[in-house]
Amino acid sequence: MGNLPVSSSTFKRAKFFYIKLLAVFLLIVSVLIAFFTMKLRTIIEDNVLLSVHETALHDKRAIQAFMEFFLDELAGIQKRIVASDCKTIKELETNLNLEGTSTNFTRIFMLAEDGRIFTDKFLIYKPGQDGIGGRFDFRNLFSGSDRQELVMRFDDNAKFAGISREAMMYALKLDDYSVGNIRMKAIIGFTNIDFLQQHMIIDGFIRNGKPYSYSSIIDTGGSYIVGRTKDIYLNNDTNFFKLLRNAKDSTLTERQIRENMLLRKEFSFYAGEGNNRKLIYFVPFVEDKTPQPDWYFIMEVDNRYLAERQATFSILGLSLLGIAMLVLLLLMFYGIRTRNKLHMADEAVRVRSEFLSSMSHEIRTPLNGIIGLNYLVSTHVDDRGRLGQVKGWLEKSKSLSNHLLSLLNDILDMSKLQAGKIEIVNEPFSLTRMLDDVVLMQSANAEKNGLVLTSGMDVPYPDILGDETRLKQILLNIIGNAIKFTPAGGSIKIDVRQELADTVHVRTIYRCADTGRGMSKAFLQKIFDPFVQDSRAKSDTTLQGTGLGMAITRELVEAMGGHIEVDSTEGEGSVFTFEIPSEILPGNAAPVAAQTPPLAPVHGRGKILLAEDADFNAEFLIELLTEQGFAVVHARDGREALGIFRESGPGEFSVILMDMQMPVMDGCEATAEIRKLPRDDAESVLIYACTANTFKEDMDKALASGMNDFLTKPINIQTLLQKMAQTIHPGFQNRAGN
Repeated sequence: MGNLPVSSSTFKRAKFFYIKLLAVFLLIVSVLIAFFTMKLRTIIEDNVLLSVHETALHDKRAIQAFMEFFLDELAGIQKRIVASDCKTIKELETNLNLEGTSTNFTRIFMLAEDGRIFTDKFLIYKPGQDGIGGRFDFRNLFSGSDRQELVMRFDDNAKFAGISREAMMYALKLDDYSVGNIRMKAIIGFTNIDFLQQHMIIDGFIRNGKPYSYSSIIDTGGSYIVGRTKDIYLNNDTNFFKLLRNAKDSTLTERQIRENMLLRKEFSFYAGEGNNRKLIYFVPFVEDKTPQPDWYFIMEVDNRYLAERQATFSILGLSLLGIAMLVLLLLMFYGIRTRNKLHMADEAVRVRSEFLSSMSHEIRTPLNGIIGLNYLVSTHVDDRGRLGQVKGWLEKSKSLSNHLLSLLNDILDMSKLQAGKIEIVNEPFSLTRMLDDVVLMQSANAEKNGLVLTSGMDVPYPDILGDETRLKQILLNIIGNAIKFTPAGGSIKIDVRQELADTVHVRTIYRCADTGRGMSKAFLQKIFDPFVQDSRAKSDTTLQGTGLGMAITRELVEAMGGHIEVDSTEGEGSVFTFEIPSEILPGNAAPVAAQTPPLAPVHGRGKILLAEDADFNAEFLIELLTEQGFAVVHARDGREALGIFRESGPGEFSVILMDMQMPVMDGCEATAEIRKLPRDDAESVLIYACTANTFKEDMDKALASGMNDFLTKPINIQTLLQKMAQTIHPGFQNRAGN
């Protein structure tokens, strides 16, 4: 139907609303961006802190696992040495040497209570001897402590006893173990610190291959357990607090840092200045079960990393703003489009409402005429002086009934098409014979309206495969409209020609041109829309129809793989052209449809079994068939029909007219039961479905139950009598007239 025009005031109101919506949205986004910028640094720091914490947990677990591994290995060495029951120091040193070559320790010592150290290199160090004091006095090992094991870093510039300047020392306290008369205090093992460094994430927050953070482990005095880099020795790396004293603008003093470390707090602070400013995180390393002293995991994060992250998020924020604006524009567009769709939906509802109102009028008008004419007939049926007038009323009633049936058929066809329940058949037929039938059917109508109907055919391949019934429906609809809307004295020309598509297919082009009223350009845009009544009928006082004819026509054409178009000029006429592809029959000769051989001539009257529960339908059919010379037996439901046929003689009934919907037993059940009866004519008797159900599934159901054919209600009298004439008595003559 097209969109109704929108008023300028409505458009201005909508425009002002969307401008306000955009302004409010931009204000909200600006506030959110400002808040986001203020909180950005905190968010980044929290994110870095989480990463530091996870890194600390990783390193902590790795180092803890290694310490436990080496302590367990040292405990195994202790058990083996004790089990060897060494009698002399020489035997002890031999066992220590053997363990030193077969385990992961670089050196293994045994510390006596008198301070002497016995080594795996057969060297003995006495208390006070050069190289033993250094940074650590072994004589104080385990002094004043109830610990049974100890882990610590050991460094000695003098390479005491061949120990690396950076090593980890593991010690186990010995209880009641002596060699000879020398009582031993502890067993000690040394490993390179590389074992720990290799399993720590030293460099972190890497961007473009450059690390922006360094992690290390220090003790409470600030001494590095694991250095800031993998290649720094302790004697070349200074104490953390010494480095801190050289830094400027520290947000925490050394005293505050030491207090936090003693309380085992997790904390952070800034130190340095300018581009050298760093964010430093402290995470306590110790747990109650760990054997090492109080250590701290620290990570120094370059402030440039935070600045880059902040810049990245700022760019992201601006990008989000741009995206948000784009989304808003899309939402505005969507809102406008949705509004238009709603308007179109409202328009569609209005059109359907008008259609229903029109259909109510179109259906009630002929129905009112039928009721009124029937009243007049019943009132004056006995008045012989008005017999001619009564016959005229009956003719008009018949015409109105046909019109009403046409309305209902249009509505039903459109419903089927929209539901996809109409199937296009592909059967052989003669195109020329079908065209002759159509022209013959419409010639009388054209002549009655004072019109000249002519046709021309250029059809080299008349015998094709297709749906003859639906093709005929299309042509009758188009030609019927042309006759309806062409004034007296006009003409209608039907032209049909074919074009060969390939060796086995042909395109048939149908053209119907009239000299009628024509149509406006606006109406041409919607002529094929459902529920749109032809504008050419507006001035008519006659019945207009459903407005579905052209919609059904297009649906049928497209269902057959074709297309249709129309050209029209008001006051000059219209031209409808449609094209349908078809397959050419081999030999181009339409085969004669196989026909069921007629029954042997019936002596006397043919007998019909009518199964119909509606009394008025039964009365009409009984009267009609009786007048035509048939004998009719009436059954009021399927079970009664089954019983009558079962009790009848062989061949007594030639045809059964079976309603599909009946009480007690429906027509399909009754047909199936009849076909099962153990008698010769149970399979051969002709059974026709008579029903108001016209969908394909109803026809399929009827045929599947054993019925031979399908007659739809309201039953076409001519079709019914022709079928009876063909199947019961070849010489039967139709006496019903038109």
